[in-house]
Amino acid sequence: MISFLKGVILSKKANSIVVDVGGVGYLVFLPLKAFSNLPELGKGINLHIQTVFNNEEGFFLYGFLNEEDKEVFNLLRQAKGIGAKTAFSLLSFFDAGELINFIENGSVQSFLVVPGIGKKTAERIIFELKDKVKSKGVQAKEQVVSSINMDAELALVSLGYSNKEAREAVLEVIKKNPDVSDVQVILKEALKFLMKR
Repeated sequence: MISFLKGVILSKKANSIVVDVGGVGYLVFLPLKAFSNLPELGKGINLHIQTVFNNEEGFFLYGFLNEEDKEVFNLLRQAKGIGAKTAFSLLSFFDAGELINFIENGSVQSFLVVPGIGKKTAERIIFELKDKVKSKGVQAKEQVVSSINMDAELALVSLGYSNKEAREAVLEVIKKNPDVSDVQVILKEALKFLMKR
């Protein structure tokens, strides 16, 4: 079972890359949030890998830029009905610390921005994993980004900005206007900030 890869990026697609390791190309699926932090084609990369076997489709390699994301990916899969693809989708929208925070704080609404995640699924994730999160001692981020802020970030990403740019712009707007709660206002001001750069 592959648990780590060190190689060179040969190609990038919507949700995967091919990594050349000693002349062998490995197809690795990466969460969307990871793409803004990837090096250029031809550059070296280190990936934490979780190998997942599917009876119908065979082996899949899921890659993560840090060990924490991999741990949370596997933690999510322990919840009933949460497979690798759902866990992967969650880590495409949120990083490990945010997801741990949502679980610890019972933030059902925060999960609902992810396509395919309904209220019952979110409640099940929180119910089944809350104690496991505490026992594992996984560190949560100090600040939870509200669902409104996340909606604004996702809208910016859909307009072509990277996750990093979207997050930076939204945080800048919130810093200047901490009481703003309208996603349209946040989006408008974030676009102004990005256009000035």
